[in-house]
Amino acid sequence: MKPIKILTFLTALCISTASFAQQKPANSPANSPANFPANFIEVEGGVSLPLGNFGKTSTATSLVSFKGTINDLHGYAKAGAFGAVDGAWFFSKHFGLGGMFKYGTYNLKGVDSLSYGYEESFDVDTTRTTPTNYKMWSIMPGLYYNLAIAGKFAFTARALAGMAYATTPRIYVNIEDGGVTDPPAIQNSASKAAFAFDLGAGFRYNILKCLSVNLKADYFYTKPDFAITNSTRITDAGREISQYDQPLESINFSLGVAYQFGRKK
Repeated sequence: MKPIKILTFLTALCISTASFAQQKPANSPANSPANFPANFIEVEGGVSLPLGNFGKTSTATSLVSFKGTINDLHGYAKAGAFGAVDGAWFFSKHFGLGGMFKYGTYNLKGVDSLSYGYEESFDVDTTRTTPTNYKMWSIMPGLYYNLAIAGKFAFTARALAGMAYATTPRIYVNIEDGGVTDPPAIQNSASKAAFAFDLGAGFRYNILKCLSVNLKADYFYTKPDFAITNSTRITDAGREISQYDQPLESINFSLGVAYQFGRKK
């Protein structure tokens, strides 16, 4: 689903619910601070699934070129893992302000294809490609939404925007030809900060007055324009990336445990 469609859906849902809530008198018991959702601080973690070019790989055949593969659009990112600290303060029955700090990593897939592409392009006997991983942290404030469903269950949503800082993998290619080790091909790691946003929704279950568990799904987007340096090469063949200007977007699924406070009943 496109980001604008997700944002439109969440906005429409929040507006419709707020309109329904306003049908009751402002001074009714249902709208008193005692009935606001509990404020919370949460620790969560889960899996992140890369979308678009970020999670795609090139085939070995496409990487075999004596002219070289320049600025490959594919990110080679595997499904990653992340952890986050999340929290919000509610100023009404449905809406609150808060923020999230998140850190995650993504290993690479398709490394065998990279090795084969280097081997054929450099016309050598063997190569071994050794990568590190993508690293990404973000800090994003925003608007939180809560809708009590039944008993201890509630529907939750959030729309956050802020900054992400991402680091690309360092890719080290060992090259041997005729039993002799040649100079390696190295794509150095690069880092960049960029605007980021996160749109999500989920469900909360209150175990105790002060404790809840939360299951959420989020869409995350950022687009840093990386400038990447490479080692000096004796030939221009192989895969060489000097710039990577593609969205780093993902769908994230998480489970969290939250400490709740501030609710009077």
